[in-house]
Amino acid sequence: MLYKFSNKVYYSKHKFSHLEPAIGYIKGDYFSIMIDTGNSEEQVLNFFEDLKKENLPLPTYAVLTHHHWDHSFGAAYTGIELISSKKTNDYLTEMSNWKWDEFSIDRRIDQKIETIYSANIMKKIYPNLTKINIKLPDIIKSGDFTLNLGKLVVSFYTNDNSHSDDALLIYVKDEKVLFIGDSHSKSYRTTPMSYDKNKLANYINFLKDLDFEYAIPGHGNIYTKFELLSLLETEYSEL
Repeated sequence: MLYKFSNKVYYSKHKFSHLEPAIGYIKGDYFSIMIDTGNSEEQVLNFFEDLKKENLPLPTYAVLTHHHWDHSFGAAYTGIELISSKKTNDYLTEMSNWKWDEFSIDRRIDQKIETIYSANIMKKIYPNLTKINIKLPDIIKSGDFTLNLGKLVVSFYTNDNSHSDDALLIYVKDEKVLFIGDSHSKSYRTTPMSYDKNKLANYINFLKDLDFEYAIPGHGNIYTKFELLSLLETEYSEL
C-alpha cells in the first residue's frame, strides 16, 4: 500500500511482522528516486506495482538510509542504480563476503552482529538462505550531498547515530519532510537495546536545527517534528 504525503512524496506501508520497512519515493520533473529497497524481491515488486497503480514513473535511482539487511537486500531486484554513503558501501562489501547458512547466521547472533528476532524473520523470508544476493552500490557518496530531481532538490546528510553509524537522512526542503530510516532508534547490539547518550544529544540537536514538519521512519508511523523530538528528549532524560 502506498501513502501519498504530497504530489511529490510517497511512502509504502511498513510491516513489522515481516520486518518490511517503509520505502520512500520522491518525484522530480527529471527523474524520481526510491528511499531504501526493502528486504526482498517480493517487497520491491509490490512497491513497483503500487507505483504503476498510481501512474507514477519507476525510480531512476535507489538510495539507502543505512546498510541493515531489511533496508538493503531488495536492491538486487530493483534493476536500477544504487546510491549509498561510503560507510554503507563498506558494510555491504563486508556482508557480501559472509556465509549465509544456518550455522553462520547463528554464530553471528552469538557475536551480537545479528539478533534472534531479525534472523528468524530473515530465515522465514529466505527459506533457502543461499538465495540472498547483496547488491553493492553503483554510486558511493562521501559526506553530505544533494540531488536535483528537476525543480526539486533533495539533500542527504550523513549521520552517526545509536542505531547505525552509516545513516543518510534524506530531506526534501520544499515539502518540509525528512526520511529518517532507523536513525531515531536504539542500538540492537546492546542488551537491553539502548541509546548512546552523546550520539542521541547530537541527533536531537541536528533535528532541532533542520526546518521540517514531518519525519517518515523506516518502521512505525509518520511523526511530526514535535512528536519525534518529544520522544527522543524523553529518552535522553532517562539516560
